[in-house]
Amino acid sequence: MILSVSYYRNPDVYDIRWLLAALDVSVFLSFYAVIGRRVGHFLVSMKLALTLLFVLAILSVIGTILPQGENVLDSGWVNNPLYDFYRHLGLFEMYHSRWYLAILLLLTFNLVVCVYHRLPTAVKHVLRPRVDVKDIFVSSQPLSATIEGNGEQALGVAREVLSSHHYRILQGETGSVLAEKGRFSGIFSLAFHLSFLIIGLGAIIISFTGFDQRLQIPDGTTAAVKGTDLTVTNHGFTLSTEPVYEGDRIVGYRPSRYASDLEVFENGESVARKTIEVNDPLRYKGVNFHQASYYRTSRGYVTVLSVNKAPGKSLVYIGFVAAMAGIVFGLYFPHRRIWLKVYEKGRLLMGGRTNRAKVTFQRDFDRAVAEVRMRLGQEASADGSTR
Repeated sequence: MILSVSYYRNPDVYDIRWLLAALDVSVFLSFYAVIGRRVGHFLVSMKLALTLLFVLAILSVIGTILPQGENVLDSGWVNNPLYDFYRHLGLFEMYHSRWYLAILLLLTFNLVVCVYHRLPTAVKHVLRPRVDVKDIFVSSQPLSATIEGNGEQALGVAREVLSSHHYRILQGETGSVLAEKGRFSGIFSLAFHLSFLIIGLGAIIISFTGFDQRLQIPDGTTAAVKGTDLTVTNHGFTLSTEPVYEGDRIVGYRPSRYASDLEVFENGESVARKTIEVNDPLRYKGVNFHQASYYRTSRGYVTVLSVNKAPGKSLVYIGFVAAMAGIVFGLYFPHRRIWLKVYEKGRLLMGGRTNRAKVTFQRDFDRAVAEVRMRLGQEASADGSTR
């Protein structure tokens, strides 16, 4: 993004970075259109979605490795020769950077356009499947077969065979029959796309209304939680140790348990109190107080707290569940359709298609055709009539 290479030294501009990111995307798409490319095809492209997801995954790994926000001040990166360069790129404020938000917006546009284009077709396949078809439609399917003999008898046998294979049988008004399985596959595929929108929405909520900060509170002192009306008092830190043996000899002691007695105040009124330990935080109105670490000074112990709030976390969890459901049902329950049609000289036409797992479907289709022929007293065809 041409407009995203500059670095904003004022950290108070985060409230307009979404607007600036949208401007970046608009300029990029306008340039794409000027050079003669079709923006609509570009936005609906699955390659674009996969590319953006791959880029976001790499950036997220970098954001996990590098300290973010205020944490960078407590790290050794401030003394690194490349610190100013990385800071100008926004790598220490990655999830608020203009170019990162621009990538999220472009991915959002891609997913919205994909869902908009595919949702009507997916819903139509579920609510109004195509049952009544012509002979040429059945014979032109990726897999097709012709069964000689009494068409109506063969039609009845084929219905029984496909029903025993757990296909749903639908009878058309013109005599056509549709056997289908996994009809909700398209819906779950869209759920997979929507899951990224849900996860992105949760991430946006966390980005703008959540926070993650570290507080260092000596025993008996109080610290304010930035961005809230909360303060937290550390009534006392306790440390338990256990001996370290070398053979039968004690060579030292190591911490076995440490805890802090915390009390949270809202507008000066006590609202919660708990002795917290590692993995056992104090929670109040979505704000979590975690025991991160501690250190000792000449005046006593200092408790180090990790205080965070992630109001969109539930949406992120819902998005991941939707993504897993889309993957599982989309891959393991593909949409399979087989049409049956009696045509000239009493022959039965069978034609089928699937959206995934075509090799497996061909094996199932051939097995169903062979079973129908066997029940009709015919030998399985080996002359290529099933293709």
